[in-house]
Amino acid sequence: MMRKQVLARHARNFSKPKPVKGLARVFRFIDEEVQPHDPYLAEELRRQLRDFENRLNLSAVMKLAYPRGLIMYDIDSVAFKILEQDGRFRGIRPLGAFELKWKSERTMEEEGIPVNGMQYRALELFSESYGLPLFYMVNIAWKKVALWKVGSVGVRYARLKEGLARDLYAVVPWAQVELVNPSALPRKIPQMLEGR
Repeated sequence: MMRKQVLARHARNFSKPKPVKGLARVFRFIDEEVQPHDPYLAEELRRQLRDFENRLNLSAVMKLAYPRGLIMYDIDSVAFKILEQDGRFRGIRPLGAFELKWKSERTMEEEGIPVNGMQYRALELFSESYGLPLFYMVNIAWKKVALWKVGSVGVRYARLKEGLARDLYAVVPWAQVELVNPSALPRKIPQMLEGR
């Protein structure tokens, strides 16, 4: 299969995954609580759990190294443009970073999209400090993707929800969010990153 076709297939997976193979089977396993008889599925789940455990271990190490307080948040992806001259590789240049979330429709607020408040503040500071555009992408129940540039929208910080979910949230107003179909992302992302 040609590279472009493979990329198009993966781009389509940003909308609801089909329970056929690969990661789509992981989603089916989680959603339907099926038994992981497929060796790929079982290995992928083990790898994800090891990655999670690795992050927890690093967090514990950092807390020991910085006993007076440290918070850690990740950025999901950083996009680099490949620089070429006369068909030869000349380096890479960062274009922007992405924080990716998946949310169900029932977690939405009437006034906007609630996201982790402390993490959002950290992302704003990171983007401002390093001059790297940082984009939030929230996949809303595989139906629409909400996009916005961190630092360019007004957010309201509030303590929301009940029980274990109660926390500080940044509520991003619907009026300042662009809602797009997942199929439009291959056109939309270059516009965001490069203005084209």
